Amino acid sequence: MEEEKYMRRCIELARNGLCNAAPNPMVGAVIVCDGQIIGEGYHIRCGEAHAEVNAIRSVKDESLLKRSTIYVSLEPCSHYGKT
Repeated sequence: MEEEKYMRRCIELARNGLCNAAPNPMVGAVIVCDGQIIGEGYHIRCGEAHAEVNAIRSVKDESLLKRSTIYVSLEPCSHYGKT
């Protein structure tokens, strides 16, 4: 299944935050459009942009975002705070 492939990639990306994301969790995000990964990100450091934001920022053609799917290894934050 393609969804499993994208979630595995999210987990791989999340591991990049192992040393710096704490006390926040390690989180990875992948943006897919038409079966192609067009953006990736992870939570790099506590107090900085979250994985979803970093993934969106990495997309070169922002017009693709409206028809894309984002996969995230942890539910997105829905509150205001440091980021």
